[in-house]
Amino acid sequence: QNPPSLPLLQASSDEMAMSRRPSGSMLAPCALAAVVASPAFVTPLWQSAPSRGSPGSTAALSGIDAMGESAAQAGAAQGGAAMAAGAAVGMLMGARAVAGQRRGGHQKPRVGLTARCAAAVRELRPRDRTDGHGWIKEDPQFTDTENASVASTHTVTFKKRPSGIKRYTHGMDGKGAMVMEMAEKARYPGDPLGQAAVAGVKKGFVVKSVAGKDVRGWDFEDIMDLLEDYVPNPDVQSTAAFKSGKVTREKKNKQVDFPAEIEYMELKEGAVTAGAPAASAMPKGAWMPRLSPWSDEDLKKERERAMAFPDPANYTGPRYTNASSLDEAWIKKLIAFQKDGGNLPKKDAYLLVLDTIARLRSETTLMDVVVKPGQTLTVFGDLHGQYFDVMNMLDMTGLPSETKPFLFNGDFVDRGSWSIEVITLLFAMKLKDPDRVYFNRGNHEMLEANIIYGFAGETGSKYDLELFNLFSEAFRNLPLLHLINKEILVVHAGLPGPRPRVWLPGQTHDPEDAVPVNVQPCMLDEIRTVDRYTELSPNSYKAAVDDSPRQEEKYETDTRMIIDFLWADPRGGAGYGPSYRKSRGVFMFGPDVTQQFAQANKLKMVIRSHEVKSQGWLQDHPSLMSVFSAPNYLDTGGNSGAFLQLTPGADGTLDIKPTTFTAVPHPDLPAMHHQQYITNKHPHLTRTMTKKQKDMGDEFGDSDFAGYAGPDDWEEVEAGQKVKA
Repeated sequence: QNPPSLPLLQASSDEMAMSRRPSGSMLAPCALAAVVASPAFVTPLWQSAPSRGSPGSTAALSGIDAMGESAAQAGAAQGGAAMAAGAAVGMLMGARAVAGQRRGGHQKPRVGLTARCAAAVRELRPRDRTDGHGWIKEDPQFTDTENASVASTHTVTFKKRPSGIKRYTHGMDGKGAMVMEMAEKARYPGDPLGQAAVAGVKKGFVVKSVAGKDVRGWDFEDIMDLLEDYVPNPDVQSTAAFKSGKVTREKKNKQVDFPAEIEYMELKEGAVTAGAPAASAMPKGAWMPRLSPWSDEDLKKERERAMAFPDPANYTGPRYTNASSLDEAWIKKLIAFQKDGGNLPKKDAYLLVLDTIARLRSETTLMDVVVKPGQTLTVFGDLHGQYFDVMNMLDMTGLPSETKPFLFNGDFVDRGSWSIEVITLLFAMKLKDPDRVYFNRGNHEMLEANIIYGFAGETGSKYDLELFNLFSEAFRNLPLLHLINKEILVVHAGLPGPRPRVWLPGQTHDPEDAVPVNVQPCMLDEIRTVDRYTELSPNSYKAAVDDSPRQEEKYETDTRMIIDFLWADPRGGAGYGPSYRKSRGVFMFGPDVTQQFAQANKLKMVIRSHEVKSQGWLQDHPSLMSVFSAPNYLDTGGNSGAFLQLTPGADGTLDIKPTTFTAVPHPDLPAMHHQQYITNKHPHLTRTMTKKQKDMGDEFGDSDFAGYAGPDDWEEVEAGQKVKA
């Protein structure tokens, strides 16, 4: 579904100015711009400002995509209500007319439009259908039975299905069908998905007749039955696969045979009224995350501010002053102190994060690690704030040491309700043993995810949100990959995507419907040059693919590879296919992709995380393994956790030993408990969501559909809707 195109409150030039940090890297261009409001939710908007050669043109607003995490995402509370932040990011835009011009046409802004009254319409939403058609609250209202409202009619012939119309919406009381989304051009001569565009169909056209049948005044679903015309959408169809047992409506009309003539009406200006209400102002003084880079001077001032914090009275836990004060006894004291519900004083927490930032800045995008004979490197997968399970793992592995280095492979925080305890421990171990403790960034070390899935709220609840801004800076400096003994590559999610990176809207999850492996594989030397210092936005994913092959700029290639490293998943079929996690811009990769990449870079194995696995680990491909270290994920997954231990064998190559473990008890606190801090104190960052109920299907299997929780893992609570406790 397209998000609303709403006017924005533009940021000041100072807010949009992005300064470079001393190393020459730049935070991905973002500037605070506006807040969008509706009766059900209030969503913050960040705007992308031009930089690194990117065009300074406008783009349509982008709403946040679902961040499905994999099998165990059944929810923190079955059917319960949650508050998920709505973080939307897009390029600077003005009104709809500007966006229309960018699409190659001119769309006059409508004036004097009134808001659509949701209570006056019978809402048939795309999420309740299997073809993607339906009404969303941003759609305009119209009627298809008033002849005086018709400006002209247009008759077209569609030769085959699909014609390229992605979504029809209905008018008042669920009547009529208006084109709302469509392919804007043909990808190649004869492209069936380009039929509507080539024939001159435009957004806003209303169906008058189908194969000679006048359908004015018909119910929307009856018109859809006749047309049976939709662009295959993996997100929609795979969601439908989990709706087994749902009662389906009996069709009144048989679909017409194609070729068929469709007559459309173009309505007069003023005959269509506006959809969702315009944006409301952000509360004065409301907190918003820092989006500009931190300079050395900024960090110096923040350290001075932290040093002025008062020392806590009657505090008996460990104190942090600098890295040299850390030893194994201090780490053990911290572990026990946090287990009993304690946290470092605010001053100490600030200093710990500031020192970690300084250390991480000295590291690189791809780090080289040597495991010598007599050493064992332990690789941990996703931790997700499950502190008591982390303690259990450390009981099994021991603390990091000269002979036992650690590599934490991303997703340290979010979801679980002890993320502060986890990240404090990890940062302390890093500062104590900087050359024995290694980190990769995961997709949950992103500002967007942290606001949605609990870490921002937890930081605010236990400290303050200015410390969250520092954590975000630390995360932006995390490495993305580690190369172990030049034979094993460790990355959070996946491998570089297809080149050219062309988006095929009709591509399905059928293993035979794949983009083939690249002619030239991506090499590690190129990956080393990636500028990792960035924040990804929803617009980043949409801009990460092109409509046709073209030459990428360096910053675009970097962003696209970062998306792959943080988001991609393996699949059983060959080549590249669309991902379940995002509607656009993220790819799944097959065993032939892994084989080509490993052979070209002389790798024995690629280790990744990012997905729940039944036993905590899985060999997805002959040269690809997954490891996930958060057992009973979200307290509902039922999965085991695991870690991998890499030890040089007799022949000098690394042996990989997986260890599986189960969840341990923890205090009675639900997952994402601290998200209520954002809900209660910063409602401008939230919208009310409820957990969808799904049949989990092929739970924890290794097929493309294995354990998929669907693209809309959470759904918005409508005004007046009751939410189960």
